[in-house]
Amino acid sequence: MNETKARQYAHLAQQLKTLQANLARTGAQMETMSHQCNEHLVGQLGKVHASWFIGGNRCFEEEMLGKK
Repeated sequence: MNETKARQYAHLAQQLKTLQANLARTGAQMETMSHQCNEHLVGQLGKVHASWFIGGNRCFEEEMLGKK
């Protein structure tokens, strides 16, 4: 193999190492973002369900039980 090809392969190997490191870092960041989004969404869903329950309870009390 001539010197030019060896240099090109060495450069390609270095670029692939950099790409692998960047992909690993991106994967870790995506995992963190996914975890944070899931926590936020679960919290929001809990608040929405609690609001619906409280609103339904108040509506039931007012409409069905005649409480004002």
